[in-house]
Amino acid sequence: MGGVGQLHQQVTIGSLPDDVLLKIFKTFVDATKIRGSPSEKWHTLVHVCRSWRYLAFTSPRHLNLQLLCKPPRRSVKEMLDIWPELPIYIHAIGYLLGVERDDFLSAFRLNHRVSTIRLDSISGSEREGLIAPLVQRPFPALTHLWVQPRRLIRKPISRSFLGGFAPCLQVLHLDSFSFPALPSLLLSATNLVCLSYTNIPSSGYIPPQAMVTGLSALTRLRSLFLKFRPKSPASSEIRIPPSHTRTLLPALTDLHFLGVPEYMKDLVIQIDAPLLESTNITFFHQEVVEVPGLSKFVRRSDKLSSVDRADVAFGSDRISAVLSQELQEIVDSKTLRLYLDCHESDLRLSYLAQFCAPCLPTLSPFEYLYICVSPCYRQEDVMYDLDRKWLDLLHLFNTVKKLYLSEFVAPRVAQALRGLPAERVMEVLPALETVSILGLKHLEPVKEAISEFADPRRLSGHPVFIRDWGGVVHYWESQGNGSRG
Repeated sequence: MGGVGQLHQQVTIGSLPDDVLLKIFKTFVDATKIRGSPSEKWHTLVHVCRSWRYLAFTSPRHLNLQLLCKPPRRSVKEMLDIWPELPIYIHAIGYLLGVERDDFLSAFRLNHRVSTIRLDSISGSEREGLIAPLVQRPFPALTHLWVQPRRLIRKPISRSFLGGFAPCLQVLHLDSFSFPALPSLLLSATNLVCLSYTNIPSSGYIPPQAMVTGLSALTRLRSLFLKFRPKSPASSEIRIPPSHTRTLLPALTDLHFLGVPEYMKDLVIQIDAPLLESTNITFFHQEVVEVPGLSKFVRRSDKLSSVDRADVAFGSDRISAVLSQELQEIVDSKTLRLYLDCHESDLRLSYLAQFCAPCLPTLSPFEYLYICVSPCYRQEDVMYDLDRKWLDLLHLFNTVKKLYLSEFVAPRVAQALRGLPAERVMEVLPALETVSILGLKHLEPVKEAISEFADPRRLSGHPVFIRDWGGVVHYWESQGNGSRG
């Protein structure tokens, strides 16, 4: 019985060793964050007793304790005077600043303690007051910086931004922000993990060669987002021939690009990213969309070169091809997404074939091909495409065994296959085994048309089975993400 009593012996929290208490504190601090930003709920820990306060304040880095400066709150200056010298997290939302601006700016003066700065929805009148401190002095302890103004900042920011030196910076996000001197800053930001330079105006244009030079210092970079505004840079921009040597980005796994093909062509020819898993490329509408170096760039990534599934989608103003692995559990992993803005219905198939042709031959054989239409795409638009163009697209996927067609696409593909002479039926999708059609029971003419293509193959010992596609499996081009069915 004594042994049973010992099992039920109560242990008070005051008797827990310091290392156990620190683990409990760390769990509490992490759990009370709001969308990744610190809250002030950890303050309750240090108000419980003197020993807890001592333990917390002697381990601020382990617990990631930060003082949150975010209006409207109590006086920032008063808060900074009361608390110990903990790292400072500055979060300014433009429309909340009001008359507290001067008090709020007192946090910037302690630049050696500032670890995070987040400037959201700042307007023109607030921009000078909030951007100026970032230009006037360095922030040696800064690890995270977001700048996202309410409207585009066209005036280029000075090279002295952050003192031109950011050794601790891990995350940098600049949106609607003109900073052509960014590569110079990147040379000092050797701890950068995520770089996002988006909605770039013409005044913020950085030539590919200069961008690669800046990226060369980022050996820890995992995510790169580079997105230009439409018509920026201008097509008339003088191009400098790219270097013949390539820069290695050994940690890069995620790449997003939005712009013109010429920029992407000069970029990928100069970088190697062997661990790249997810690539999202969107081109503005152009007469020529070929990017010859893209195929070699993709091939140099082992994870991207092992895809076996292609999703082709047509939208009201965009076409897309998403290359991935059929059985992967996470849709966004090991995925190459190609998007092309295109408003002319009769050119979509030609542009898509031109866009994909450089990449597909270098990748592993595709076994699955899904061709879909997004809900906002008019059915009659699909009908404008000629049979020959459909055949040109299908020729890019000669290793496909399983073909999936949505109900709007099926009639055009079926008509293209139906028109093939018997001696040519093995030239198109020679490895094809099944054709699955969404809503097949309502598309009897489609079934008959594909049967005319399948009958000669059956006689030659290569049967093709026609099935009803029971679920929608696609990547909708308009959202940039997908769902498996």
